[in-house]
Amino acid sequence: MSASEVAAPGPSPDAVAPERRAWRKRLIVFALLAIFALLALFLLAQAGFFLIVHAPERSDVIVVLDGEWPQAVKLQREGYAPRILLDAGSQYSVYGRTELDLATEFVASMPQANMQICPISGTSTFEEVVYVRRCMAALHATSALIVAPNFDTRRVIATFRKRLPQYRWSIAASSNPYRDAALYWKHRRWAKTVLNAWEQLLWWELVEQRRPDVVLQ
Repeated sequence: MSASEVAAPGPSPDAVAPERRAWRKRLIVFALLAIFALLALFLLAQAGFFLIVHAPERSDVIVVLDGEWPQAVKLQREGYAPRILLDAGSQYSVYGRTELDLATEFVASMPQANMQICPISGTSTFEEVVYVRRCMAALHATSALIVAPNFDTRRVIATFRKRLPQYRWSIAASSNPYRDAALYWKHRRWAKTVLNAWEQLLWWELVEQRRPDVVLQ
């Protein structure tokens, strides 16, 4: 047998092993990156849903935050509560008229709704709670259904339950909560709203709920 007919020796196992280990490392890194990307996409898709709590219960009153009165009237007609408290602030004015002025005129135009004003002050839900407490005490109410903007509902219900545990609270999103949650990323304004709501929720969880109580003068 000639020398040319002798098979050339293949690479030694010692030379192949490092190359195989390198490929395995690359595959592991790629798999981890793919899992991370899928997890990030899933969390982004669920970001809107997590912020929304929509679980109305029959109560003594309906407390309306941020002027979300259409949903409150709908819930009242469905028998969730006989009376509506419409929160309205007096600290800011536009062309000489405050939100309280406008809300007072609005309530006067809807006598059939059994609605009244709850004057508030402050710039946050944390401060608003104490004014709602005063209004509920005047009505001798022990339970309330809050109506709030969709993406604020988780933070709002957590705030009221934490700060006023003597009352029974439930909450309703203002309108189309699950449609908005599913499609928020398709609309620039909704995406900004979700981002802002997450910032406020994290601020509540990490900072605000540890603040001392606000006392009305």
